[in-house]
Parts: sequence; structure tokens; C-alpha cells
Amino acid sequence: MESGRNRIGVCRHAGTAGFTLLELLLALSIFTLVAGMAAGSFWSITRTWNRANDLLENLHYGEFAMDQLVAALRGAAWFSSKPEAFGFWLDDNGGNSDRAANEISWVTSGTAFLPPDSPLKDGLHRLSVTVEHARGGGQGLAVRAWPHLSEETDGKDVDPWIVVPDVRGFSCEWYDFEEDAWSQEWEETNSLPKVLKVSLTMEPREKDGDPVRLQRIVELEVAPDLPGRERKDRTTQDELDREERESAREEENRNGGGGGRPEPPRHEDSGPGFSGSSGGSGTSGSSGFPGRPGGGRTGVRTEDGSLVITGGGRGGGRP
Repeated sequence: MESGRNRIGVCRHAGTAGFTLLELLLALSIFTLVAGMAAGSFWSITRTWNRANDLLENLHYGEFAMDQLVAALRGAAWFSSKPEAFGFWLDDNGGNSDRAANEISWVTSGTAFLPPDSPLKDGLHRLSVTVEHARGGGQGLAVRAWPHLSEETDGKDVDPWIVVPDVRGFSCEWYDFEEDAWSQEWEETNSLPKVLKVSLTMEPREKDGDPVRLQRIVELEVAPDLPGRERKDRTTQDELDREERESAREEENRNGGGGGRPEPPRHEDSGPGFSGSSGGSGTSGSSGFPGRPGGGRTGVRTEDGSLVITGGGRGGGRP
């Protein structure tokens, strides 16, 4: 009997050490909640990571195209001896919107945009850049290149190649110093603009994503000076200063060289201001002709202010 009671006591004690059904359900609910939160965070991080990779890839393509474009523009060439062969062209098709298809053309000496086997990479050539439809669909940045002195080629006969795909738009503006504003109305096809602003719009990687817009400002160091308000004012002031200096110089010549010096006597022989005495030692007086043989020379000041030395006696003077 005693052994049976002990067994019952042990079983009752062992039953109190387990989990109830309510405790199991509560633990399972907490585990499910924590696992759901962890899974949501994981998928959110994964989605953000993929989106960032797509954005970086998009920026990589855009930055590559922009770097090549900037390098080609900075290598622009221009010579005043034949400006019509080195001019800058701008077609503002589409304005400066995200869907713009501007076309620019200029002569450059760089190798940007050129294939490695291009025969034009070792010399000057003309480039044109715009946005065109690619053969496989979509749009891309299209480049053409041809010899800059070729009169039979206008660029349209050259087959383009797409250097960067997924380009939605391309626009270019030049800075008008006279109007102090950006403009796309370029008519100086025999010259180069000083400053350009180029913009690329890349297609979004996601279906409903936002396009990526890249923009750079490039200065063309070889560009000649175009008329502008500041340059006009500076040129006018320089001309006024030059005229004032010329007037002062003429006045100085009329007054005998300035500095308060007395005007030499006109049409008089052997004046003390020009030579020594006639037949003397031949050294000059205080006229400013030191050590030169004198001998009765005459200094004559003409109406235009120039000095003429005439005469010459027996004192060893020059004939």
C-alpha cells in the first residue's frame, strides 16, 4: 500500500512540472509574431537593397555618358583662320524637357565616344550627339563622327552608334552673357559658346519610378569672346583710356615734351638749348645731345611737334 501511495505522489509531482495548453498557445503566438516581423524587415531590406542597386546601375550608365560628353566638349577645337569649319551647332528639338532630343555638334581632338578602332581617334574630327531610337527598342544616346574638313558629309550620312542605352532625353543650353541668362537660340555657327549646360535624363529602372536627371556645366576654354554687355563696357573703357593717353601724348609733344621744359626757339641759329657755340669745342649745351659735335646747329620745332636738327658749322659737326 505504501509503495502505491508513493507512486501516485510521484506522478502528481511530475505533472505539475509540465506546460499547460494555454502556455503553449501563448508561446506559439509570440513566436509567430516575432517571425513575421523579422520576415517583413528582411523583405523590406532586400527590396531597398535591390532598388539601390538598380539606382546605382542607372547612375553608372548616366555618369559614364556624362563623363564622356564632358571630356569631348573640353577637347573642343577652334581656329580663327577657318571658323566655319570649327563652329558649334545646336538643334533645340524638344527644348530642355525630360523628353528633349537636342543635337549638338562640334570639332574635338579627344577620343571620347570613339571606338578603339576608329581612324579618327588620332586627329581632329567632328562629333554630333543626340537621342535616337535604338535598334533593339527604347532610346539611347547616339553619336556620329566624321572628318571635320569634309564638305561632302553633313553628319546625316554617317551611321550612329548607341553609346549608352536607356536615355530618355538630352538637352543643351549656352550662357548668354549679354542677356545674363541661359539660352538655346544659337546662331553663331562659326564660333563656340563660352559656357554650356548639358542635361541627360535616364529611364527609371522601376515601372512607376522617377527618371534620373544628370546635369553638368562645361566651360570651353578655346571659345572666342562673344559680344556681351560686360565685354562691351570693358572695350569702350579701354578705347577711352587709349584716346586719353594719345591726347596727353600729343599735348606733351606740342608743349616741348612736357615736364615744364621751355619750348626751344624756332628758326634760330645756335640756340643755347641745342648746341654749343659755333666753331667751339663741339660739345653740346644743356639741350639733351651730350657729347655730340655741335658746330652751330639749329633746332626747329615743326607744327606737329617733331624736332628737326639742321645746319652744322665748321666745328666738326655732322653735315
